[in-house]
Amino acid sequence: MNNFKQFIFVFLVMFFSSCGGSDDSMPEPVIDITPPTAPTNLQVDNITKTSLDLTWVASTDNVGVTAYILYKNGINFVATTSTSFNITGLDADANYNFKISAKDAVGNESGFSNELNITTENDNPVLVKTTGNIETYMESFISGVPGDSGNSYKKPTSNQLAKWSVVINEILDQNVSEAVLKSSELNYQINEFTDTTITPNQVFYILEEKSDKENHWGLYLFSKTPTISNLVIQAPHIKNDINTGQQAVYCFKNNLAKAVFLNGTHRCNHSEFSPCDGTTSTCNSGYQSYRISDMAHNINTVFQKTTEILYENISNSVFIQLHGFGKNDTDPYVIMSNGTRETPTIDYAFQIKEALMNEDNSLTFKLAHLDTEWTRLIGFTNIQSRFINGSSNPCSISATATTGRFIHIEQEKSKLRDDQDGWLKMSNALKSVFE
Repeated sequence: MNNFKQFIFVFLVMFFSSCGGSDDSMPEPVIDITPPTAPTNLQVDNITKTSLDLTWVASTDNVGVTAYILYKNGINFVATTSTSFNITGLDADANYNFKISAKDAVGNESGFSNELNITTENDNPVLVKTTGNIETYMESFISGVPGDSGNSYKKPTSNQLAKWSVVINEILDQNVSEAVLKSSELNYQINEFTDTTITPNQVFYILEEKSDKENHWGLYLFSKTPTISNLVIQAPHIKNDINTGQQAVYCFKNNLAKAVFLNGTHRCNHSEFSPCDGTTSTCNSGYQSYRISDMAHNINTVFQKTTEILYENISNSVFIQLHGFGKNDTDPYVIMSNGTRETPTIDYAFQIKEALMNEDNSLTFKLAHLDTEWTRLIGFTNIQSRFINGSSNPCSISATATTGRFIHIEQEKSKLRDDQDGWLKMSNALKSVFE
């Protein structure tokens, strides 16, 4: 209520009081003319191309603050009762001025907070450059991956998969500037990460989604100068198979492998079922089809597309896929499979088993192509396995022959997945076989 209105109100009250004569039993009206104090310490965080977060310190009032009024470029555009607000719908590479005031119940409005002049992110893609420990960086990504519900995962369109293929090929050809441009069209970016904890320092290229995530297709990490140039490590269930993401990155870094893939949501995140065959009880109390957010069991994913491109373009590439399981009394500690019952010319699964035994002779094993009566957790419906082993239809037909270039490793937690002591065993075994 502005000052003129307050004057009229007071005048009318006094006029009508005088007309009615004196009545000592009627209390004098209490008029609130005190505005709240101005909000303070207005701050901004999480600026993207189209959104940002504002926070501020609360105002005080003799009666009580009922709302905060947000001003954008001098115009009142929204009110809130909170001391924070997420603003969306902004333009990219645009300048904005923000300030706020407080109001009380009768409309007294405070002065303004401090003002912020902000420029949103632009649409011009750039090569991001960061330094540090790649394991620490990846741990941050893993901890932020959406959980087993919410439909955060988005199906890529055929056009998006085609663009993704261009990005991966540009990375493999080390045409980084082109990969930067193309990845931006998919809300992804290239981060040139220098790991300063390795001597000499090592450079990795991280294909990661921008901060305003909308697809959750996963994160793909490549060595600029790999020591084991044909080794690709995959962790398709980092949220469900505890520590497999951290283990995969640890093995990647310590062996300077060619690449590591981490999925972008819990495997059960999306409610839609995968078109590919096979069932699981992981997402339900009973057996159901796999979900489209399950990277090991859906063919229309960038995880699968990246597998196809690396398989076809890196000579003799070998894909190690790390999983985890809850051990029953009759289970071994490790179950390995090449995706078939066949023994390949180069039997990497057997070699990894022998190398792991050298690291820890208490480990026990089942290998699907040697222990042919064993049927539990052998990965025969795994899409990457089927493709690499030459299935005519990886979505629905298991492979009947093997290239030996895909190894599915199921691990009990305490021996190999629980901490760095276990991760080191796997890392050393891979080094022994592939370096």
